[in-house]
Amino acid sequence: MKPNYHLLMVEDSLDDVELLQHCLRDAPFTFTSSHVETEADYNTVLSKHLPDVVLCDFHMPSFSAARALQILAERNLDIPFIVVSHHIGEDAAVNAMRNGASDYLLKNRLGRLPNAIEVAIERRFSAKQKALAESALRTSEAMKRGILNSLSTRIAVLDGMGTIVATNKAWEDSTDNRGRLHNFPAIVGINYLNLLSDAAERGEDLATRQLKAIRSVISREANFASVEYQRTGVGGMRWFLARAMPLEDSTDGAVISHEDVTDRMLAHRALANANKRLQEMSKRVLSIQEDEKRAISRELHDDIGQSLTALKIGLHRLAQRVDTQHEALLTECLSIADTTLNKLRNLSLELRPPQLDQLGLEDALGWLANHQRNATGLDVRCEFVGMAERLAPDLETACYRIVQEALNNATRHAKAEHIVIRVELADRLLNLEIRDDGMGFEMNTARKKASMSGSLGMLSMEERAELARGRLKIRTKLGAGTSVQATFTLDTPDHVALETSDEQRFLEAQ
Repeated sequence: MKPNYHLLMVEDSLDDVELLQHCLRDAPFTFTSSHVETEADYNTVLSKHLPDVVLCDFHMPSFSAARALQILAERNLDIPFIVVSHHIGEDAAVNAMRNGASDYLLKNRLGRLPNAIEVAIERRFSAKQKALAESALRTSEAMKRGILNSLSTRIAVLDGMGTIVATNKAWEDSTDNRGRLHNFPAIVGINYLNLLSDAAERGEDLATRQLKAIRSVISREANFASVEYQRTGVGGMRWFLARAMPLEDSTDGAVISHEDVTDRMLAHRALANANKRLQEMSKRVLSIQEDEKRAISRELHDDIGQSLTALKIGLHRLAQRVDTQHEALLTECLSIADTTLNKLRNLSLELRPPQLDQLGLEDALGWLANHQRNATGLDVRCEFVGMAERLAPDLETACYRIVQEALNNATRHAKAEHIVIRVELADRLLNLEIRDDGMGFEMNTARKKASMSGSLGMLSMEERAELARGRLKIRTKLGAGTSVQATFTLDTPDHVALETSDEQRFLEAQ
């Protein structure tokens, strides 16, 4: 479909108007036109309907192309303007072009008029698009600059050679004498890698680490690199995290940032200290609980148990002396005493089996498995591998309580038939597993249900494992049984086990 243009013809001769229209009869576009001769009519048309192109005679008795161009400029109108005249000198034509004319043609050579109109319209359209694109780019750049300058993080952009090509306000502020990133000014135009290299040769460890990190990103050997460092200021020690990332849409550029992470580091340390205190408190609470269970168990066995035994002996002696009238009553009392004594002994053993303190984990778990087997009728077996030595008391207690809780869950809820307790010690690594062939469960649902009901079974096992410097995992699936696995490292002291520095932990968290 041909485009349609509206042409404004500024002419004092109707014959010349017809000439222009005749020359456009075979043009690759359709057109409508209006004709004016005076400045007043010209202004009226421009006020009502803007044309796509103005075709203007150079010389007219009461009007001129120069004045017509001036009016467009005054109105701030960007309309293609083609000068058409019988006689126009080269200097006049050049001057018209300088004042905004798109082209000029002689009336005895109007063969290229259609093309001149198309070229003028296309050129003006391209100019508008370019202006819009440049305006959008300036707006985008201003927005990006505003965002970057609003950040407290120091940011700089490096080219492939390491030269700083752009920085944000925070970076610029840090290069003054009050707070340089290094002992040198890192400003736009300076080669940052050369500055780091010079500092590294002077023995600055931070510069050496940064140089290695940035080079790895510029060469694209790494997609990300970071270096943590500290600076002592007026307010004391502060922590910073330097990052290097590839510059987007670049094959070798890099973006460098220096972020003050002191608040996060202090919060991290405070949280770590709070967790440490909480763990110490939990460990102390568990220790007190075990001591109380041990004391209660001993009290039940040694005091109340002996009293019941003495009562039973007395009842036996009394049964030998009384008449047959009271024989049934004494027999019933003896039966009650026997049952109570057995319950008391079982309760004492469940609270704290003496095997755990006197013989060790292997014997204590063996007794527990036998006790559960006799009480429930389930096939409960123990497997021990590499248990040639006794473990630390707190570790034995943790393992025993984990097994005890897992067995209770398996016998109460899992509907299992076979339960295997396996303890393996190899390469100073203790692996504990309680495996059943029960119905299994959905982990997230079980945790949610336990949280709502206040059940602490799983949480208790996990906490005991962590306090003993171990890790606990529960693997289960509906219809496929359950496996409770705990792993402990034996030769790692409390203050060393799985410990990293606060700085290392912070970097890992990033």
